[in-house]
Amino acid sequence: MCSIPGLPISGSEVPVRIIRVNQNPNCGLVELWVNMDDGRKHIYEQMSEEIQIPNRKFKESEGKPGDLCLVCISGTWHRARIVLIQIETYNVFLIDQGQHHITTSETLAWGPSDIFLLPPEIESCILANVVSLENHWPEKATKFLKSLPGKKIKGLVQHVLMPDRIIILDIPIVVKHMCKFGVAKKMLVDEFKCHALECLQLPKGERSEAILTTVKQNLKVSCQLEKHDQYLYPELLTDTFEKVYVTEVTNPQNFFCKLQIFSKAVKILSEQIHQHYEESSKVSALGEAQPQTSGDPCAARGIDGRWHRSLLKQNMSSDGTVEILHVDEGKTEFVPAGDIKPLHGKFMRMPVVTYPCSLEGVKDDGTGWTTNQTDCLKSLILSGTVAKFDYHNISQDIYYVTLCTAHGACINDCFREKPGLFPPSKTEIDSNVQNEAIPSSFPSSPGDEQCVDVQNKVDTNGHGLQEESSTSTNKLAGNGRMSDLPTSGTDDIQIKKNSGNLDLIIQSNGHLSDFHSKVQNDDDLFTVGNGVNVKVSYVESLHKFWCQTTENGDSLRLLMQDMQNHYASGHPQPLVESICVARNPDDGIWYRARIMATHNSPLVDVSFIDYGQTLKVPLRDVRPIDPDFLRLNAQAFQCCLFNLKNPTNPTAVAWTDSALAKFRKIVDLSASPNIGLKCIIKSVSSDDEGMPLNVVDIETPSDSVCTILAQECELAEAYKQIPPHVPLDAYNYCTHDIEVGGKEIVWVKSLENVNHFYCQLERNSHLFDTVMEQVKQLMDQRQITDHPPGLNGICFAKYIDNQWYRGQIVEMSPKLKVHFVDNGQTLAVNESDICPFPTEASIGRSVPVQAVPLGLFDVPAEVPQEVNQWFVDHVIGHSVTISVVAKGPKGKLIVELLNGSLNVNVEVRERISKLTQQKKTGLIQQTDQQVCIGVPNEDFLMQELRKGSKVTKRTEEKVHSTNGMCAKDELRIHLQSITNVSVPEVEHRITLNEPTLDAILEDKETSLAETFIQDDKSDPEMTHSLVSSPEENLNILMYKRPNISLNKTEEVYASCIVEPHHFWCQYTNTEDLNMVSKLAQEVEQEQQDLIFPQTLVPGSPCFALFSSDNQWYRAQVIQKTENTLHVLFIDYGNETDVDIKNVRPLPQSLLEKAPQAFLCSLKGFDKSKGSWKDEVYDDFDSLLLDKPLKLTVFNVEDHADCAVPQYAVEIWCDGVNVNSSMQKYWKPVSKECVTKESPQTETSLQDCQTESNLMHISVSKGNVNTCKYKEPDISKNKTEMVYASCIVEPHYLWCQYANAQELNHVSSLAQEAGQAQQDTQFPQTLGPGSPCLALFSSDNQWYRAQVTHRADDEFHVIFIDYGNETDVDIKNVRQLPQSLLEKAPQAFLCSLKGFDKSKGSWKDEVYDDFYSLLVDKPLKLTVFNMENHSEIAVPQYAVQIKCDGVDVSSEMQKYWEPVAKECVGKENPQTASAQDCQTESNMMHISVSKGNVNTCLFKEPDISKNKTEMVYASSIVEPHYFWCQYVNTEMLNQVSKLAQEAGQAQQDTMFPKTLGPGSPCLALFSSDNQWYRAKVTQRADDEFHVIFIDYGNESDVNVMNVRRLPQSLLEKAPQAFLCSLKGFDKSKGSWKDEVYDDFYSLLVDKPLKLTVFNMEDHSEIAVPQYAVEIKCDGVDVNSAMQKYWEPVAKECVTKENPQTEVSVQDLQTVSNMINIFVSKGNVNTCVFKEPGISKNKTEMVYASCIVEPHYFWCQYANTWDLNQVSMLAQEAGQAQQDTMFPQTLGPGSPCLALFSSDNQWYRAQVTHRADDDFNVIFIDYGNESDVNIKNVRRLPQSLLKKAPQALLCSLKGFDKSKGSWKDEVYDDFNSLLVDKPLKLTVFDMEDHAEIAVPQYAVEIECGGVVVNTLMEKYWKGLDKDHALEEGKESDK
Repeated sequence: MCSIPGLPISGSEVPVRIIRVNQNPNCGLVELWVNMDDGRKHIYEQMSEEIQIPNRKFKESEGKPGDLCLVCISGTWHRARIVLIQIETYNVFLIDQGQHHITTSETLAWGPSDIFLLPPEIESCILANVVSLENHWPEKATKFLKSLPGKKIKGLVQHVLMPDRIIILDIPIVVKHMCKFGVAKKMLVDEFKCHALECLQLPKGERSEAILTTVKQNLKVSCQLEKHDQYLYPELLTDTFEKVYVTEVTNPQNFFCKLQIFSKAVKILSEQIHQHYEESSKVSALGEAQPQTSGDPCAARGIDGRWHRSLLKQNMSSDGTVEILHVDEGKTEFVPAGDIKPLHGKFMRMPVVTYPCSLEGVKDDGTGWTTNQTDCLKSLILSGTVAKFDYHNISQDIYYVTLCTAHGACINDCFREKPGLFPPSKTEIDSNVQNEAIPSSFPSSPGDEQCVDVQNKVDTNGHGLQEESSTSTNKLAGNGRMSDLPTSGTDDIQIKKNSGNLDLIIQSNGHLSDFHSKVQNDDDLFTVGNGVNVKVSYVESLHKFWCQTTENGDSLRLLMQDMQNHYASGHPQPLVESICVARNPDDGIWYRARIMATHNSPLVDVSFIDYGQTLKVPLRDVRPIDPDFLRLNAQAFQCCLFNLKNPTNPTAVAWTDSALAKFRKIVDLSASPNIGLKCIIKSVSSDDEGMPLNVVDIETPSDSVCTILAQECELAEAYKQIPPHVPLDAYNYCTHDIEVGGKEIVWVKSLENVNHFYCQLERNSHLFDTVMEQVKQLMDQRQITDHPPGLNGICFAKYIDNQWYRGQIVEMSPKLKVHFVDNGQTLAVNESDICPFPTEASIGRSVPVQAVPLGLFDVPAEVPQEVNQWFVDHVIGHSVTISVVAKGPKGKLIVELLNGSLNVNVEVRERISKLTQQKKTGLIQQTDQQVCIGVPNEDFLMQELRKGSKVTKRTEEKVHSTNGMCAKDELRIHLQSITNVSVPEVEHRITLNEPTLDAILEDKETSLAETFIQDDKSDPEMTHSLVSSPEENLNILMYKRPNISLNKTEEVYASCIVEPHHFWCQYTNTEDLNMVSKLAQEVEQEQQDLIFPQTLVPGSPCFALFSSDNQWYRAQVIQKTENTLHVLFIDYGNETDVDIKNVRPLPQSLLEKAPQAFLCSLKGFDKSKGSWKDEVYDDFDSLLLDKPLKLTVFNVEDHADCAVPQYAVEIWCDGVNVNSSMQKYWKPVSKECVTKESPQTETSLQDCQTESNLMHISVSKGNVNTCKYKEPDISKNKTEMVYASCIVEPHYLWCQYANAQELNHVSSLAQEAGQAQQDTQFPQTLGPGSPCLALFSSDNQWYRAQVTHRADDEFHVIFIDYGNETDVDIKNVRQLPQSLLEKAPQAFLCSLKGFDKSKGSWKDEVYDDFYSLLVDKPLKLTVFNMENHSEIAVPQYAVQIKCDGVDVSSEMQKYWEPVAKECVGKENPQTASAQDCQTESNMMHISVSKGNVNTCLFKEPDISKNKTEMVYASSIVEPHYFWCQYVNTEMLNQVSKLAQEAGQAQQDTMFPKTLGPGSPCLALFSSDNQWYRAKVTQRADDEFHVIFIDYGNESDVNVMNVRRLPQSLLEKAPQAFLCSLKGFDKSKGSWKDEVYDDFYSLLVDKPLKLTVFNMEDHSEIAVPQYAVEIKCDGVDVNSAMQKYWEPVAKECVTKENPQTEVSVQDLQTVSNMINIFVSKGNVNTCVFKEPGISKNKTEMVYASCIVEPHYFWCQYANTWDLNQVSMLAQEAGQAQQDTMFPQTLGPGSPCLALFSSDNQWYRAQVTHRADDDFNVIFIDYGNESDVNIKNVRRLPQSLLKKAPQALLCSLKGFDKSKGSWKDEVYDDFNSLLVDKPLKLTVFDMEDHAEIAVPQYAVEIECGGVVVNTLMEKYWKGLDKDHALEEGKESDK
């Protein structure tokens, strides 16, 4: 055919991959199409991409036979050669597919000549020296040849028939098989060549391409076999251990093993298969091609009635039964032919992981196996076991295995009693193996007794991705393999997800088998004592750094360059090996790497094998490595610096930070070409992961590094022990059907020792929740009994968190002890803290106990205390994987425990061994640099587990923040994460005056109250550590503030993690921390100062002894009781209670050092506006735990609870923005207050905070139902324990009693009464103040209520047991039974004592802070006074509240602004300046002109921020200026009446002279001749211009028609208030003309729902103006007005590169968009074409200009046309300007415009014109700009014809008339799309309303995520739950 170089030479041996096989029945030849260089696959992929843009398509009749060209097939271009032209058809040969194709000239094109220099990807071959015995190939041969495609085999090139590129290829192993089984015969080499030439009709030495083509076409069309899909059997590596299930047993030499690791995936697949074929069996199967041939895969219904993946064991017969093998069970059955169906391809994707096996070393004695022997084997292994795969007998296709029982006994030994011949050894079997596995492809069929012996094997030592959950090396090598019959293989890696279960099924192609040894060959690389020149490539610590030899520097540099070029244009591909290529996220460069660990996320841990660094890398940045890049060995080898002071164990000594810094400096200096380093190998060992570790000294030209560092700094001791991580959660000890060999994810929670500890199964969390729910219900209804249960009795017991749990009494004397059966702990309790188990607790009895006892496998019975302590520090409280090895007594499981990649069993054994050896020599050290100091006795560990507070310590490189969690951490994290840990969430209903649970240990009674950390408040006046105190001689010293700057990024670790609003961080540089810690220990020697503790007050610094490790640490007092101090360890962040004897004064030197930890809170989450979901605690902890963090501080405030500063921060962790990641856990505050689940506990605390439901309403009297509730049963001066149920502001909050028993009873009665039939007359009797039952729509429950007002068929009610309000339809009210009327309300209205509303007002920030202070906290409340509320008919109590020891009234003082005293007397007005009279809050700020004027002021309107009011618009000017009045006009009527009376008074002639702008007065309104309250705005001679402050309208009034305002009217707040629509910044836009009429029509005479969001003083009149949101008839007025708003335009094109940086910053908000109306006129009316995009077609695009989801522009990813347009535009822009042309331009006109930022010309479209400037939109990018008239040019026709390269888009599914976007959408939408390839599908097109371009409604996919779906969380629909949503229907 074509003469292309690249063919192998005759006589060479080449590896080939068989692609296709064809049998020539006429000549008896076997034709093969093979790939001869799989390593160049990437080259062909690159070539394929390049030819997708051909040079030029064929014209008619172009081209001739022999021409090289490109042909388009199914949208893809391929290389081809023209063979034959017949009229309009072309016969072309596909060069890279080895096939012919018939086409026409329309699909042909010319390609670049250089692309044809690359040899064909597939070569045509003839199998050498073998022909068929008959005229046709027998069935056996056909089956065998069908199995060859996909195989990689070595072959010998005998001849190359040129010039036609036909290779005669000898493959001995294939020829041997065919001849051995009698399906072919061999021929001599020369004889075969002649035969082949004759068959192909080729004259020797002459070219006859046309004849060859015809023959090949005939061969292909008539004889090519259809390739059947076959099962894939991954080949197992021998000498490995696997957990297996034995599925089918025939005898000890014939059974099947299924890999346990894939059992779940197989089970899911089996269910899918059964369901699929059960459904399809109901439908006619006509037309389906049935499996026919033995070896074909199929689906078969077994005798159990279920469908299975199966394999035909014989050819199908027309009737009767067929023998089949269920491949996933290893079971052979005979089934009816009708129960066999073709197997769908999707069910073949998962490999078969059930293998035929035989016991290694076991043979029968010639008499066969007895039934008893087989049954014995079944009894031993059918329950699951561990198998060692010793070797694979390929000829018999069977694995010889060694099996062990669950108890570790070797099963093989049980069957070796009879002597017999053993199977041949592995060496014997593999002696002739040379090539990849060829399956046993000639099956034993009936009558065929010939034994098949195919001896072959493939070396597959390459590493796959290692399964972290497996305890053994679990690697699957991918070679096609069959149980009994032929199959085809594949070397594609498959990672499939079946029903949510992700199983990595890794098939190695063997490329890397040799390279893995090169990666780990450091053992042989160097000899001890030798030296080698090196460069230090990466330094982690002096115990772990990596070096490269300099001799390979050039080779590595070239390899790196080649890799960057090779992978620059690649795409993500399936991973085949652990050796790969990964892109470093820090520098974007590709490196050779090894995958070290995978996570349940898109990240993997990779180690860069040429440099040493280990990083987390996204999977998208990992590629399979090309074999060409494996020729150079791994260049980095791991080193540990030799230590002169401890040469035998250098890792046991810690280097100081200064030593590390010095070493880094030496390394940096060595980068100079004049300075080299030499590495001297001192010894070779291995690290904790088994990797080679070279102990080395590094020599500089002057001295050795070891000597330099030893002289410069002293070695530090091993770093201090990290306080233990104490579990506070509950767990279980039942086995829950866990079998030996099974694996479970568990949480380890308590420990006696490593041989006995407890865990909870993660999968059982729902059971625990069910139990706890019933326990809570039963305890709420419990009856007090004097008969506690006896010994061993079951009960409910109160745990240390004040919650009730299931327990069992295990000891009655001397102390009552209870075993908490769901967490495994046994604790001493008070008698009052137990309750008999109720008989009705059926669920509580039936659900098994939830604590599972565990013990570590293969660990000695006697374990040193230090090892137990290590276990506590590193395992307790962690989610780990257990693998059950055996079962012990009483349900105990003996397990292997994996914590991530750490095998805990191995670690424990190693630690025991090291400690034993160290103790023998008297030297007790810990090689992991942790010292367990001061262990007092045997009970130490249990004491630690029962304590809650601990101090975190960290040195040098790593923070162990799991151990640093304080009790508060664990309480918040572990008790709130029920889904993960199944521990009851601590709720706020705790009887606080009850004693906490005492934990009585064996020798010592210890209070467990430490565990229950309380947020005690500090005095509001104190700084972060200075406390104001009236007492003398108090310690008022304080720490410095942490040395951290705003807007500066720091490297930190999280040392104590509670939640995103409360966590502590430490600097990564621990030099100061180490010094502080060292000095702290010296305080132990000092004598206690008995006076010192008496001087301590909250905020005082001190030293405190931490009981868990008996070490001293710097602390700060939080709270002080009699003999106990609650302290905060300021260098770590955790808290604990300390005995007063265990504190010491702090030296001045340590007082001057700033705290080494600082309190942080994630920026962007306002606690007053939302709350965290429960799952945030665990996930936030996991995200930050033990990881280096980049932290930037944006703000600092003093923490409200403890006297320390708290920093609002932004954090990056592993390249992830933590603040953004936490968004999904944030729940914004909702509107309504009564919730569905538990109204008594969730009534309003969060829901009433914003847009409050509470309306303060004046209740009028009338002839209505006047029954009243009792007053709440609360006494004056008595202190009650309460919770705040509805919080509005300090003058208005509702409280409930902490004891909810009565509330629960009332709620139960209310539900019963609510079911009664409605009395239709009853609602007519209701009026303000009437009691009733009302249905709360949010949870469809009935509650007691009181009517506040009525509007038509709706009542506004207040729920008197909770305090929240809502609108209720007349149908949803019921008569209140007398029994409920007699019960006093369970909530009562309160107001903070000491704040007279007439004498001051609250600052704006009070609302959020007051809410945060009280919400969800137990409060101590004392009533001092009671008055009836002025607006609703309930009593209001003046109260004093204490919260966590803080006086709330005192705390609120800083938010109170007293009213300034009046400056002007009533009778005798005096001149006064505005400064003298002006107040900051509730008095209006007035501009006072010079002169003797009346400066009395009106109060501000009584309206609160975030509170919704019902109003009417009383005066409407425009959306930025309108006045509203309250719907309730009672006060307005009263004011009007008083105004008329006052207006009749005689005029004081002197009074008008005192009036000036801002002065209040009475003015006569001429239109109705009535007097109204007014305020002067300006004066002109004898006329005043006034504004009527109760209505909002203005008028001119004669000096004769004004009167003095009585004091009584001056004190009443205005009844109207000035408003402006929120969301329209006047500085950023303006209103269209038509807005005025439409806005007026929309609001006039209609009831409106108004919510205030902000208040500012009006710039022109001295009244406050409120930014409001309004709803009218269910319509959001703010949204409806958007269409009338014209934002100010801004330039959008950026300087550097307009096509890529056009708008991200400038177009972020909608305000940058220019709303333009295109008018018609005598202008240039040429228009651009519409973009060439089709509906429902998906395009690859980039977002070129992003404004918001309703307005963004996209460009095609293929920028060829864009580049061409840009080039033409520059040329056209150089033309001379036509001075007349700009005059023709108008809105919509096309032109060329110069973009000023880069001085380039671009196609544009005019949007509007102003004088000599045009505002244009660049239609190939989407951004806009103003352009001077001189900088526009006429657009050539060639550019006008080209469609715009950008298209205007809007996200589909978001109707702007039905909702709006949240503010956060703009940043997040931009971040999501910017600079990323997007898949865009168009669904609709409309012309944009403002610019003359089409806008497309689109759906976008980015990174596999549908953006439309992702944006739903930012969309605010008009019909969403709003605070007053219930009133919508009536409003309409």
